[in-house]
Amino acid sequence: KFVAYRKMYAEYYEKCKRDNSPAIRDANPVVILYPGVGMFTFAKDKQTARVAGEFYINAINVMKGAEAISSYTSLPLQEAFNIEYWLLEEAKLQRMPKPKALKGKIALVTGSGGGIGKAIAHKFASEGACVILSDNNLERLQAAKDEFIKAYGKDAVASDVLDVTDANSIKKTMQTACLQFGGLDIIVNNAGLSISKTIEDHTEQDWDILYDVLVKGQFLVTQNAIDIMRKQAVGGDILNIVSKNALVSGPNNAGYGSAKAAQLHLSRLNAAELGKDKIRVNVINPDAVIAGSNIWSGGWAEGRAKAYGITIAELPAYYAGRTLLNEIILP
Repeated sequence: KFVAYRKMYAEYYEKCKRDNSPAIRDANPVVILYPGVGMFTFAKDKQTARVAGEFYINAINVMKGAEAISSYTSLPLQEAFNIEYWLLEEAKLQRMPKPKALKGKIALVTGSGGGIGKAIAHKFASEGACVILSDNNLERLQAAKDEFIKAYGKDAVASDVLDVTDANSIKKTMQTACLQFGGLDIIVNNAGLSISKTIEDHTEQDWDILYDVLVKGQFLVTQNAIDIMRKQAVGGDILNIVSKNALVSGPNNAGYGSAKAAQLHLSRLNAAELGKDKIRVNVINPDAVIAGSNIWSGGWAEGRAKAYGITIAELPAYYAGRTLLNEIILP
């Protein structure tokens, strides 16, 4: 039916255009009425789609009012064309800023209540993407959402509480992305935690939670995301936030470091498998990016300070000294 509509629209344009008419615009339908279900509107961003829906509801009310006293008659095609392709409207459109790099893209960032995740989500939103914030901490998540709405508007952001170890929670968040914005183009697997202990002190519970959140969480989120991306058939991007600990060994880090190494190789495996679907998988390996993160919680800071023979207060300066610029790295 979409093919038939696009053909009909092209014929309408060819029939009604004049010598100075602007070039044909997007021939896809903006409003779709699905009997027994409702109305769907489509556009390059949620705000435009929402406004189209509001206009069409007003049009329905006009039609109902007309039918109540007589009958509704639409404009002749030529008059409708003259309004749609009005030269002054075209001049206004031509003066609008060029679309930003991620205009029309939909991005889900896990663990985006703070730290690296929130910084990535900010970058995506500032480049025009619609962003789904997700975190297992409702208070942090709501604060981040309020911040994003203030910065980018209500049509650019959605949020959902997400436990990346729970398949049902992941499915619910994916549904939120599809219902709020219509699909999913970018996934950032950022949710994580850190535990720093000696081999002797490491518990089975420590090991399980590290691998559940970091490895299984990345796998389950990716698995659910590619199901959507494959149905869309337009490719996609998966970005996994891993760690330098995936590559470099250090003391008191057996559980976290090995889980990060598993994340890294899982990313390689996914990249090899998903390339045929035009889905790219990439990795970032940060080191000591801790501002705004929950990474200081628990005994992680104490464990790392003990491993390096320094105090907790000295950790930021110690990490800064490992960089070429001798500066603390911010998200």
